[in-house]
Amino acid sequence: MNDINHNDIKPLSLLIVDDDDIDRESIKRALRNSHRPLNIIEANTGRKGINQFEEQQIDVLLIDYRLPDIDGFSVIRALQEKENVCTIIMVSQHEDEAISSQALTIGAHDFLLKSEVNAERLTRTIYQAQHRYILEKELRDKTHSLKNLAQTDFLTGLINRRAFEHILQQSYIESEITSGTVAVLFIDLDHFKNINDSLGHSVGDKVLRKVAVRFKSALDKSQLLARLGGDEFVVLATDIKSDEQAKNIARNIIKSLHTPILVNSIAFDLSASIGISILGLCASTPEELMKSADIAMYKAKENGRSQYRLYSHRMHEEAEDKLQLEYELKNALKLNQFEVYYQPQINSKTNQVEGVEALIRWNHPKKGVLSPYVFLKLAEEMNLISDIGEWVLLTACSQLYKWQQTYGLSPNELSVSVNLSALQLQDIRLLESVCSTLDKSGLDPSSLELEITESSIILSPERIVDRLLKLTQKNIKLSLDDFGTGYSSIQHLHLFPIHTLKIDKEFIAACQQKISQDKVLIAMIQFARTLGLKVIAEGVETQEQLNFCDENQCDLIQGYFYSKPIPASEFEARFLIK
Repeated sequence: MNDINHNDIKPLSLLIVDDDDIDRESIKRALRNSHRPLNIIEANTGRKGINQFEEQQIDVLLIDYRLPDIDGFSVIRALQEKENVCTIIMVSQHEDEAISSQALTIGAHDFLLKSEVNAERLTRTIYQAQHRYILEKELRDKTHSLKNLAQTDFLTGLINRRAFEHILQQSYIESEITSGTVAVLFIDLDHFKNINDSLGHSVGDKVLRKVAVRFKSALDKSQLLARLGGDEFVVLATDIKSDEQAKNIARNIIKSLHTPILVNSIAFDLSASIGISILGLCASTPEELMKSADIAMYKAKENGRSQYRLYSHRMHEEAEDKLQLEYELKNALKLNQFEVYYQPQINSKTNQVEGVEALIRWNHPKKGVLSPYVFLKLAEEMNLISDIGEWVLLTACSQLYKWQQTYGLSPNELSVSVNLSALQLQDIRLLESVCSTLDKSGLDPSSLELEITESSIILSPERIVDRLLKLTQKNIKLSLDDFGTGYSSIQHLHLFPIHTLKIDKEFIAACQQKISQDKVLIAMIQFARTLGLKVIAEGVETQEQLNFCDENQCDLIQGYFYSKPIPASEFEARFLIK
């Protein structure tokens, strides 16, 4: 058999529209493993991208949502007016359901996160997007029967999101006329990502096909099943007489997965979480039905998965409260409502404060002082966490420098530790940002300790380690927080330039309750000391816990036994003024 001559294959003409040089290089690197010849064209603005499209024959367009002149949506709309529309894939730095949904609505054939860009995923996405593009082109040019393909999910044969939303709209109009009601059930498989990550998408696709068959067998003919994408499915049930009727549908769907699904001789024990919304019960439009069912589904997951939840008045109030909190959070930084509290880290042998952890609080105008557990996750969802993190870092460094100057403390006498979020760790400008903050505050780098958690580095440790090494080269110290809570590994302690290990408060709280637990805690402390790491015990609240930590040579103690986190003025009065 003769070898295939790649020179005989027509090169795929691919246009990348992205103003970030690094992101464009990342995409090009991922494409180099393609076996098909490529002709890669680049543009760093939306208008240049449109010009390139007009001047050259483009097969595939990879376009960033955020561009310096016009956004990706405007570019797609402009191209839709041309005769020779190509395959369009929108890429974005952040996951945003509204952006991905709108991109698909206005003409994109797929949506991809930049963090997901690798050779396999990008090749697969281009192939699938081209497949969708071909189907859509044929649907525009051929018979009505072919148009049905545009409404079909290619993997499962179910109707897709677009078709479902159209049918939901029609059912809503009919219910207005007949005074009937409809229910939407939003279904999401639990932990399905683990299958794709461990066994690959081909196995995952086979599982999804069988799941679709199971779900369909659990429904009546009058109930419509669709696949929205990924592992998300949705059911439309008409003529619903009661809440219990909708709940029975959910129970049947969950029950359909009780028997394992067999793929490639592997038995998969699957479960699903389901959110239910009913027209007239806190949802009065098709859009509200979909949104309410989605919210209820996430509530079901919070309850332990393999559960269903009905969107209720209480849930509706919680959703409205969250929207209000989002609005207030957007303005909290501008209105100077945040404050940094400080918790001492004390050498119990000398009773001297050697370190202090900076912890943010929100002085809410109506709700009082809010802990970070209330708002930091929301800040991450709203992409505010980096701005807040930078503010905390500057405030804490400036405060410590002020104390050092006021009380004549050397850089080695008192240090401040500040938590870094996962988004800050992923930022390529991390080193620049931290060094700039130190310059503004005047603080010596050796007085700063940055706290990271293994959960924040577990996804891409190799990419982050270089940034952290550069920080330590500036004489900044690193602390590994929450050690022992599920992600810990010796590999990470060797890989990252850690100076300090913080024993999580869960271990401290459990000490002297079981001999086996104490042995694990002692081993962790001894292991850290063997590696030459400083050990800080968090959450120490009792004399017994303090004695245990002292006996096992913990360097510093942090917890309510000495002090809860307190405002700067109170910390100064209690621990600095002699």
